[in-house]
Amino acid sequence: MESLSSTLVSENIGLYLHVPFCKRRCTYCDFVSFTDFSQVKEYFEALWKEIELWSMFLPRIRVETIYVGGGSPSDVPFELLEKTLERIRDMFLIADDFEFTIEVNPNCEFVERLRFLDVNRVSIGLQAADDEVLKCVRRRHSVGDFFRTFETAKNFAKVNVDFIVGLPNESDRTIENDVHVVETLRPDHVSIYLLETHESEFETAISEVVENRYERFVEAVKEMGYDRYEISNFALNNSFCRHNLKYWRNQDYIGLGVAAGGHLGRIRYVNSPRLGEYISKLKEDDFVFDYFSRNDDLQELKETIFMGLRLSEGVNIEKLREIWWMFDPYELFHDLLGEFLEIEDGFLKLTERGFDLSARVLADVIDRVSLMAVGR
Repeated sequence: MESLSSTLVSENIGLYLHVPFCKRRCTYCDFVSFTDFSQVKEYFEALWKEIELWSMFLPRIRVETIYVGGGSPSDVPFELLEKTLERIRDMFLIADDFEFTIEVNPNCEFVERLRFLDVNRVSIGLQAADDEVLKCVRRRHSVGDFFRTFETAKNFAKVNVDFIVGLPNESDRTIENDVHVVETLRPDHVSIYLLETHESEFETAISEVVENRYERFVEAVKEMGYDRYEISNFALNNSFCRHNLKYWRNQDYIGLGVAAGGHLGRIRYVNSPRLGEYISKLKEDDFVFDYFSRNDDLQELKETIFMGLRLSEGVNIEKLREIWWMFDPYELFHDLLGEFLEIEDGFLKLTERGFDLSARVLADVIDRVSLMAVGR
């Protein structure tokens, strides 16, 4: 594989680690995860080898953020997570002010131990403050379990709470409960997602009722003083997720583990989603890319716009012109400016209306960029 150091935009990167094991899959989940734990130790040994390989190719990088997701990281033996962090510290330079996030299901005992891993940001998957909804989608916790876990986590870390709007059995009362949780606990960060269904058990279309609930929840959170800094993410007192900002700003990060993706300069890769292949290839000291490509100018432009417009800050027009010197947002988006898009201080961004209709607006924007390239 080609030397990667010269492709980096910055020597400061993020690490994403995928822990693909979960004792029970939720009905809506479409992430790569496995309920069979028989290969969990082999998987982590392969993960450690992947960490070592990346450190050989990128020896001078500094890790600013670590994000552990899944799956359910809280379902695997704690000692394996400890050893993983030890490997990262041994192989990479870690920034003094690094952000270390881990996703957890409500579990007080596990969360209490996280302070010994130097975790400073905990993302708790509540999803809905409604026990009937949680049972319906096969979540293993109750709302009471969440409250106890939150109280444990807030003693040593910033806390994000995840919600999903549009789950089966949801009612207006569910959303009222969700709003009450945010209002009462005032977590540092809140993520509110509309349910996306692909091959999950429930193929519920997003109805007008669900969209209205989502909008009510979003408005209530904003009225509490949260900054909607990204389409689905809200922060108090600038408690943004620094790791996820790397995604949206098209910055460098390494994805580690089965099905994890990475972004290094213009290189994009995704690891194999097949557990057996991931383990066997790394035993041979080899990477396990399922996809590996270098963006051309058009791909880079489209990706930078698509990701950057998710942020309230928008995307720097001069940065876009460095990629594609003919880029002219005034000409390209003349009929969208004002209602859905705006240009402010050199940044192209979504308006409030654009945020509310972001899926449609972003699709239209990317289509126009593609047509622009054809007509150049």
